[in-house]
Order: sequence, then structure tokens, then C-alpha cells
Amino acid sequence: MSTSTALIPSGIPGLDDVLQGGLRPGHLYFVEGDPGTGKTTFGLQFLIEGLRQGERCLLISLAESPQEVALIAHAHGWSIEGLEVRDLVSSDEVHSTALFDLSEIALDDRMQAMLAEMDSLRPQRLVLDTLAGLRVYSDQSSYFRRHIELFRSKAVEIGTTLLVTDEASGPAELHPRSLAWGIIRMEHRVTDYGRGRRRLWLPKLRGQAYIGGYHDMRIETGGLTVFPRLETREPSTQPPDGRVSSGSAPLDALLGGGVERGTSVGIVGAPGCGKSTLVSSFAVAAVGRGERVALYAFDESLITFRKRALSQALDIDAALASDLLRLRQIDPGQVAPGELARELADEVEHNHTQLIVIDSLNGYLQAMPDDPSINLQVHDLLSYLSAHGALTLVTLAHPSPLSRQEGLAVDLSYLADTVIAQRYFEAYGAIRYAISVMKKRYGDHERTIREYRIGRGGIIVGEPLSEFRGVLTGVPEYLGENKPLL
Repeated sequence: MSTSTALIPSGIPGLDDVLQGGLRPGHLYFVEGDPGTGKTTFGLQFLIEGLRQGERCLLISLAESPQEVALIAHAHGWSIEGLEVRDLVSSDEVHSTALFDLSEIALDDRMQAMLAEMDSLRPQRLVLDTLAGLRVYSDQSSYFRRHIELFRSKAVEIGTTLLVTDEASGPAELHPRSLAWGIIRMEHRVTDYGRGRRRLWLPKLRGQAYIGGYHDMRIETGGLTVFPRLETREPSTQPPDGRVSSGSAPLDALLGGGVERGTSVGIVGAPGCGKSTLVSSFAVAAVGRGERVALYAFDESLITFRKRALSQALDIDAALASDLLRLRQIDPGQVAPGELARELADEVEHNHTQLIVIDSLNGYLQAMPDDPSINLQVHDLLSYLSAHGALTLVTLAHPSPLSRQEGLAVDLSYLADTVIAQRYFEAYGAIRYAISVMKKRYGDHERTIREYRIGRGGIIVGEPLSEFRGVLTGVPEYLGENKPLL
């Protein structure tokens, strides 16, 4: 019997972070999910990691033939040389009983065959794929459970880490989940557009702490990758503090001297108000100070982003050439929220990025349609980035008078530490632009509303609109004597 308390790697990137170390050796784990959720891939990846560790590994298949197993491995670019595969799908005994003899005798025969293989090979890792292949031989839950108990007992005796794939549906009495040390549940949610959303969670894990909740997951060539849900925790070193300049003295004055590191800034306004231009100005100014910047564009291509910046005399090319600015175009139909959140976490943890820009949050939210936890997910993301000392700029397009879009599901006034509002208004037969700071948690700021325009150098902030009343309504009343000019 194994007495080791050291955790072993699962071989699945990100999963060991969820498990906070890995799997406990010598125990039984169930991997559950509907067909197509990746259970067989999970099992193979677990075994291939064992081969890399120099361990004896055994796959007992009740779902695929050895040829099909080899095809799955080849599709992922894996070598299964050294992996012992035992086929209980296509043997003569299975064919002779599968259609006609669904008795407990058939179940006992298969169980004894598996126990004999375990005695012979004494594997350190074993995957049984799938438990549903055994369940068809018994309709008595107590009898079926006793056989699984024998299987688990043998694994504990010889120190085998046993991973059993199973379907999540069906009568509970035919799922001996109470025997498992841990259960990993895999899901695939199909959306109206895009690749859908894969995720996993742990209904049960004994004897160790783990990160609860749902974790987004991806299956592609090379296998499964899990993106652990972010948990805000104190970093190992104290992040830097201090104020950050926007690159514009008038805007800094409006912000009370700038914005603080380790905070989040929400920039809200109707489409066309210059939100992307404003964050571009922040990014170029940060690069000029020698800081690392990561900008994630959801709403436009990188070509469009670059052309707009250059037309406004923002030297985006020099920033890119310095390797301090990283531009990333995101397709919300292809990237799960958890995947993006983990990438952002890596930016601040491993690349020490000091400015994160999400342009815009509307695109990020498209990856979470009808998700009631949107505000909580965005809050956790911003809190995580803030805890690591990053300044995060988030743009959010509010409905314009030309749009029929209804209210947004996320409230930046609650989520962000500072909120900058940009809007246009009509005056003297022309569209004008106004900017104001609606909120700032740390420090004071101007309460004025200033006019601005978009020109060379980005956002050009003018004087307060002190002679107007009702600017925020979009139809202001001019109270002065002379027509104001910016």
C-alpha cells in the first residue's frame, strides 16, 4: 500500500493549479461528463504524463479499441510508446456476451480480468475508460458497487492512482461517487455562435484544498488546458504605488493629478467619443516612461487601431518597436472569459506589465451571454490585477441616441475605482464633446465638465464648460454672452 503524501502532476496545464498541487497518489478519481466533453483525452493526458515521469501506466478501454486510442493520441501529437493498453471492447468474450448475457457473471468476469492485469503489471497510473461500459452488465446497484469497491481496494493495495471516466447522467444509485477520493466534472456549453464554452469543476475532493467554482477549459491539438478561476490574493512582494500620468496635463488636472497604480479606471461613453483614443494616449505615455503595457482590442482590428493612432500623431510604432507595448486582438467568440483572465494574470505576474487596457468591456461581455455572474467575474479580474500593482483601463460603450441597445449588464460605477465619462452634446448646430470625472475612490478630483476635441496628440482637453447648463443631458443651455470655442 502506498503511504506517499506527495501530490503527483496530472499532466493537464492549469489543472494542478486548481488542485493546488496535483492528485493524491493511490486513490480513485472519477472524471465525469457527457459524451464529447473530453474524458478520454483527459485520461490519455494523465497517462502520458505518467510515462514522462517514468511510471508504469495502464489503460483499460471499454469504449475505444487500441487502434482508436492510437488515432486519438496521434491527433494530439502524442506518443503512447510504453503505454499498456488492454481492450475489453473487441475481445471474443465481450462479443459473445454483450448482446445476450447481461448477467452479474459477465460483470464479475471483466472485473476479475482487470484485477489480474493490475496484479501482473502493478501500474502506478491506471485509467478505466469508461465505467458505463461495465454498468451495462448489472442493474443491481449494490452488486455493481461491491465490484467497484474491489477495484478501488486493489488500487489502494498496490499504490495505483486510479482514474475512471464516467457519464454524469443516469440514476444516482448506479454512480458509486461516494467511493471516490475526488470527482472532476467536465461540461461543454454550446452557444449560438463561436466554439462554445468548455469548463470543469470539482464536486468533491478529499484531504486537500482546491480552487472551487467553474474553470474554463480548452481542447485543441496537444490536449486539454484548464484556466483556473482567479482568486485575489496578496502578491509575494509589495506592488509599487504612486500616481500615473495620462500624458495630458489638463486631463491630469481633471483627475486630481493623475490616477493611482493598483487601481482600475472605467472610461464610459457613447460610440465615437474617443474612448480608444484616450486609452491609446495613456498607453503611449506609459511606454515613454519605460513601463510595460498590454492592450487588448475587442472592437477593432489591430490594423485599424494602429492607423487611427498614427492619424492622431500617437507614435504607436515606436512603442511597438520598443517591445514595451503588446497589442492583442481578441475574438470573443473564440476566447472564453476564464482563458482571457488567466492571460491577463500572467501579464502582471510573469511579464510584470504595469498597464492593462481592455478596449472594450462590451466585447469581453459577449463571451458571457446571459451569465448572471458577470459583475462578480469582472470584479474579481479587476481586483486581481489591482492586487499586483497594475493600472487597468477599461472602456465601456454606453448606448447612444442612435442605438436601440438596452441597458448594460455590468455597472462600471460599482466595479471601477475611477470613472471617466465622455459624451457628445449638441450646441450651435454642431456635435461637441465633454469629459468629466464622475468618481475617484482615492484622492480628490475636479468636479467640472470640460470640453475636449480629438486631434493630433489624441484627446485635447479644454477649459471647463462653466457657461453651459445641462451638458450631461446632451441638450445643454448656454448661459454666457459669447459663443465658446475650444
